Amino acid sequence: MNGRTDLKLTSAVAFALACLGTVSSAAFAQDDAQLRARVLDAIKRGRQYLVDQQANDGSWMASPGGLGEFKNGTTGLAILALLNAGMKEDDEAIVKGLKYLRSIRDDQLEATSRQKPYELSLMLQALAAVKGKDPGRIAKLADLLVAYQKSNGGWRYEPPTGPGDTDWDNSVNQFALLGLREAAMKGYTVDQKVWLKAQELFLQNQIGNIDGPGGAGWSYVSGGGGDGAYGGMTVAGLSSLIITSSMLQADENVGPDGRIDCCAPTGDPRVRKAIKAAERWMATRFAVSDNPERSNYFYLYYLYGLERAGRFAGIRFFGEHDWYREGASFLVTIQNPRTGSFAIPTARPAYGNVDTCFALMFLSKGLAPVVINKIEYGKRDAIGQVVSEDWNRHPRDVANLVDSLTTRTGWPQFLNWQSVDLARAAEGEGVSALLQAPVQLISGTEDPASIDGKQVEILREYVNQGGFILAVQNCENTDFDIGFRTLLKRMFPEEAVKLQKLPPTHDIYRSEAVFASNPPELYGVDFGCRTAIVYAPFDHACRWQKWTKYDIPTRRPDVKSQIAQSMNLGVNIIAYATNRELVSKLDRPPALATDVDDNAPRSAIEIARLRHTGGWDAAPNALRHLQGALSKLGYLMATTSPNVPATDEALRQYPIAYMHGRKNFAFNQAERDGLRGYLENGGVLIADACCGSPQFDGSFRDMIEKTFGKPLERIPVTHEIFNLPQLGHDVRSVSRRIPMTTQAGSLSVEDSVGEPILEGLKINDRYVVLYSKYDLSCALEQQNTQTCAGYSRLDAARLATNMVIYALAQ
Repeated sequence: MNGRTDLKLTSAVAFALACLGTVSSAAFAQDDAQLRARVLDAIKRGRQYLVDQQANDGSWMASPGGLGEFKNGTTGLAILALLNAGMKEDDEAIVKGLKYLRSIRDDQLEATSRQKPYELSLMLQALAAVKGKDPGRIAKLADLLVAYQKSNGGWRYEPPTGPGDTDWDNSVNQFALLGLREAAMKGYTVDQKVWLKAQELFLQNQIGNIDGPGGAGWSYVSGGGGDGAYGGMTVAGLSSLIITSSMLQADENVGPDGRIDCCAPTGDPRVRKAIKAAERWMATRFAVSDNPERSNYFYLYYLYGLERAGRFAGIRFFGEHDWYREGASFLVTIQNPRTGSFAIPTARPAYGNVDTCFALMFLSKGLAPVVINKIEYGKRDAIGQVVSEDWNRHPRDVANLVDSLTTRTGWPQFLNWQSVDLARAAEGEGVSALLQAPVQLISGTEDPASIDGKQVEILREYVNQGGFILAVQNCENTDFDIGFRTLLKRMFPEEAVKLQKLPPTHDIYRSEAVFASNPPELYGVDFGCRTAIVYAPFDHACRWQKWTKYDIPTRRPDVKSQIAQSMNLGVNIIAYATNRELVSKLDRPPALATDVDDNAPRSAIEIARLRHTGGWDAAPNALRHLQGALSKLGYLMATTSPNVPATDEALRQYPIAYMHGRKNFAFNQAERDGLRGYLENGGVLIADACCGSPQFDGSFRDMIEKTFGKPLERIPVTHEIFNLPQLGHDVRSVSRRIPMTTQAGSLSVEDSVGEPILEGLKINDRYVVLYSKYDLSCALEQQNTQTCAGYSRLDAARLATNMVIYALAQ
C-alpha cells in the first residue's frame, strides 16, 4: 500500500519522522497565528497590570501613584479597556469600578474641571457598556456634554461662557461625540442640531487638498494653530464624521407611499468626500511607530484613534499598510516585560495607566472577529484604484448589519467587518485574504464584469475552502442581476452551477427569525453540505443602510417594518453561513493547496475516497481539509485523493479508504466482497454520516453487518485513538452540536461537551472500520450548519486526524 507503515503507536517518534513533510499551512496564516499568540499574551498581562493598579475605592489614577488627576475619566477608560480585553461585568474589578462611578454625586459631575468633557464621555461610555440600571446617570452625563457644546458645534474644556465663546479642539470634539453616540444607543435623544453643528465644524476645518492624492486631514484646533494636520487628529476627524453621518439618518428617499428609492442620494455628499480624503491622508503618511506628523506626541492616544477609525470605516489597509497587524506587531514589542504596562520612553506626555488602556483597546477591539468582507471591485484608473463606488452604493450597510448582530442574544458583543479590494487580494495574499471572514458580500447596480482572471479564481477557491458568498442587487438593477449570473458561470464553468430559488422551507428562513409564510425571495447554489452562494434580487442592503440601534420616532411604521424584515433576513443569512462559529481576526483558517503535486515523493500518504450510491462526494473538499490538518502536524500527505469503488483491485494500493454520505445506499455482493478483502488485507475504512444523516447511518450499519456478520461496536474513550498527544490530539472531551427547534420555530443549537462517540469493527484485534454517526465531513469542509448534527469544526478536525494516525499505525 502506498504510504503504508507497519509501525505501532509505541514507535511514535520514528513514525512522526518517517511522515515528516512540509507544512501546507499558508504563510499568512502561520504569521497570524504567531502574532495572535503574542497579542493574547499581551492582553492578558496588560489586563492584570490594570487590575493591580485599581485603588481600594474602585477607581484608577491616570498614572501609577497619581494624586487624583483625571480620576473619574481614567476609571471609565479602565473599565472600557478591561471589558474589551475579556473581563465580565461581574468580575470584581469591574464591579468595584462601576460602584465608584455610580457613587459620584450630581453636583460633583456638574463641577467644571480642565478635563471635564473627556471625563464625562468616558464615564458615560463605561456605564453604557454594561447592562446596569443607569439610564438616569447616562442621561445626566449626556445633558452635560450637550451643554458643553459651543455655538459653532465644537467642545473645549469648559462650558461656553456666551454666544461669542467658540473655542474648541478636535480631541475634545471626538470624545464628546463618542459619549453622545453611546448615549443615543441607550435611548437618549440627542437633538439633531448637535450632530449637524459638529459635522459642519469638521467639514469646514479639514486641512489639505480634499481632491488631491495626498488627501486632507485635521489639526488640533482651527487652522492647525501653526501645526497643521497630523495623525491623531486625522483619525479623530474620520471617526467623528462617520458618527455624525450615521446619527443624521433621514428618510429623504422615502416616498409618500412608503416606497424607498434606494438609488436616490441620501446624506451630505461632502461627508463621504471628506472621509475618503482623510483615508488618503493616512495612506500617504501612515505609521504605527509614531504619530504621523507629530512623532511620539500622544502616541498611544493616536493608536487608540487609529483602531477606531479603521474599524468604523471597515478598512483593513491604509495604502499598503495593514493597520491592525502592523500596530499589534509594534505594541507587543513595547510592553514592559515585568509590569505588563505599555509605554514609549520618548513619548510625551506619559500616563502609564491611560496609555495601557489605549494599548489594550487597540489590541482587543481590533482582534474581534471579522464577520463580513465587503468586496471592492470595478473599473480602475492608471494606478489601479477603483474609479466607481458602485460596489459601495450603501456605505453603512454592512456596518449596520454587523452592529445589529451584537445587539442579539447568542452573538459576541464585539464584531468587525472590512472592505477587501478583490484585485489587490488576487495579486497578493490570494484566497487567504478572503478567508479572514466567513462571508463575502458582492453588491452593486452595474455588471460585475470587471471581476475577472485571478479574481474569479480566488472567489471559486474561497467557496471550495468552505466560504460563503452573499450577493445583493442594489436598486433592483437588471445589469447586476445578469452580470452576477454570468460571473457564477465564469467561476464554475465546468460544473452545472445555476441559481435556484430557495424553497420556503430552507433553513435560512428560520435560522434565527422565523419567516413563516411568503419569505423574501432568495436564490442559491448548493456546494457539498449546504447552500454556499446566496443571491438576493431585492435591495436589502438599502434597508440595512437605514437601520439604527435607536428608534427614530418620525420614521413611518411601514418603513420601520421594511427595515426590520431586511435586517432579520440579513441576520438569518449570517447565522446560516457561519453557524455562529466565529474566530478572531488573526485566527483565520489556512488556505489549502489546490493543485496536485506531481513531484510528491512515493512515500507521501494517499487516501482513497470510496464510491457508493449514497452521495459519496457530499462534502467534496472535506478530505482536502483533513489532509491539510495532517500536514500541519508534520505528516507528508499526497494532494491526490482518487475515488475508487469497492470492487476495484486498485483500492488495495491505499492504506485508508474514506467514506461519507447523506443518503440511503446499498452494496451488492461484489462490493461487499471487495471491501472485506481490502480490510482483511490491511486496509482501514474511515467513515461518517454527513450532518448525522439517519439515512446514511442506517445504510452504513446494514452494509457492515451484512459484510462481516456482526455490528459495529462503541470504541471506549480509554482507547488510544482518543489520546495521541505526541502524534495527534487528546480528544477525550469534545464539543458536539445538537440541533434543536425553539417554540417559535427558529433553529437553535445546543453545544454538548463530553466524550466523543466513535464506533468500529475489529479484525484480529485491530479496528479496521472507524465510524462516526455524527458529522465530521461537513465540519471539515467548514460547511456545517445549525441543523448539522456533529462535532465542532475544531474537534471534527482533531478527531478525524486521530482516526487517520491510528489507521496508519496498524
